[in-house]
Amino acid sequence: MIPLKNFTLVVIGGGAAGFFCAVNAARINPSLKVIIVEKTNKLLSKVKVSGGGRCNVTHACFEIPELIKRYSRGKNFLKKCFHWFNTNHTIQWFEERGVQLKTESDGRMFPVTDNSETIVDCLVKEANKYHVEIQNPDIEIRNGDKRFRLYFSDTPA
Repeated sequence: MIPLKNFTLVVIGGGAAGFFCAVNAARINPSLKVIIVEKTNKLLSKVKVSGGGRCNVTHACFEIPELIKRYSRGKNFLKKCFHWFNTNHTIQWFEERGVQLKTESDGRMFPVTDNSETIVDCLVKEANKYHVEIQNPDIEIRNGDKRFRLYFSDTPA
């Protein structure tokens, strides 16, 4: 992999997917500057309330053909994605960070603590470990020539 020196990855949204993307990008390429931009002060707020405050992390569905059946669109794209990262990888990722998951009778998987803060703490700890910046500026996104342009409240137009 070519190091991305002097590059910045801006992840829009401080939810579970945004944090997961940001911490893994920073972990894989330490020279990459990673910033999570969240418009509110409520980082990971949906994680905190999902599963009744226990955080339904994933579902115990381990076969790719079975996973794909659960999505109405993008089956070919998802098939490729699930070969790179699937339920087993999710479980392993959390276990490597000290978060054990359990499976309920209906297949939902939660942290063994039954507390969503376990997941929030894990993601925030990873963000801190890999120096992911978190900002909540006023931001405007414009579609430019072959790329998106981000304008922060203190950026000249």
